[in-house]
Formats: sequence, structure tokens, C-alpha cells
Amino acid sequence: MIIICFSIFTKAQTVPVHFGIDPGVALSKASYKPFSGDRRVWAGFDGGALVEIGGKILRFQGEVNLSMNGVELNTGTSEWTIKNSYVNVPVLAKLKLKGISFLTGPQMDFLLSAKSDTSGSNSGSVDVKDQFKSSGFEWVFGSEIRITKEFFLGIRYTLGLTNISERLNFEMKNRYVSFRIGYMLDKLMKKK
Repeated sequence: MIIICFSIFTKAQTVPVHFGIDPGVALSKASYKPFSGDRRVWAGFDGGALVEIGGKILRFQGEVNLSMNGVELNTGTSEWTIKNSYVNVPVLAKLKLKGISFLTGPQMDFLLSAKSDTSGSNSGSVDVKDQFKSSGFEWVFGSEIRITKEFFLGIRYTLGLTNISERLNFEMKNRYVSFRIGYMLDKLMKKK
């Protein structure tokens, strides 16, 4: 809602507004304490819609994303995976240079689902949403390379700043790298 209202306001003030999409994949390896075994990377979807507001060099980018991240844990005798799905709302400052952009800023996460899979178990996925907080706070660092006027490639590192666990006996923080392929919708919107 804030992104839409801000984009309408800035459009009225003749500040350039650009819309886009950037689906991709996240490779996550959440921190999990205490744990003495192996933490392994888990891959899931990461991406969504964006609005970019500002001048030629400094811009602000608001997004609404869906991300699936977690961690695979292995003790040597047992193995299980924790998979969480979130709606992410980052607000990023974006520095645009020739063909490359750098971005950073805070991100709020809102938990949609949390599942745990244990290898060798016949029970399948177990719902563990009640063991996680409904929201979390992270910081995003990233860069984008413009391929054409519309297409770009992006890479990001998202660092979890808050413990997302509701349980007293362990702490978990989201951490993941995401790779995205983006498309700016300006050309399509002008045709309409």
C-alpha cells in the first residue's frame, strides 16, 4: 500500500517511476544454534514485484516478494530440513552507475508457512509454523547488472538480524544468497 501511494505521489511530482519483476532462486543456510552437526544449503524460490523511484544515480526501490528459505541439518545419524515461506517487503536505496547498480536496505518478513521434513520418515512434511515468529527483520545487500534496457541480472545477500524461533531451546536466523533475472515493465506499460 505504501509503495503504491508513494509511487502515485512521486509520479505527480514528475519523479521517474519504474515497475518490474525479478524472479529467482535463493540458496539458504540459516544459522541454527545450538547445533554441532552439518548445516547444508537448501534451494527455494525468491522474487517478486518492484517499484523504482528517483533520479538517474540515486533511487529507492520498494518490493513485495515471496521467498522460500531454510536449512538442511545433518547430525550423521539423522537429517532434516526446515523450510519457511515468507512475504518479504524490502525498502532499498539503489546507487546506479554505468550498467551496474548497488543496493542495500532493511527488509521485513511475514511468515506464511513453516515445514520440517525428516529423512527416512514416513510422516512427510510436518507443520511447525507455531515454532516460528510471525515476522522477522533482515538487511539486504546486492547488485544488479543491466543486460538490455529491460533485462537485468541480480545477486543479493540477505542477513537475518532477528531470531525467528519461538522456542527457548534454539535460535534460528535467516541467511541466504539469491540470484534473480529481472524485467522492467516500462515498455509494456507505455504500449497501453
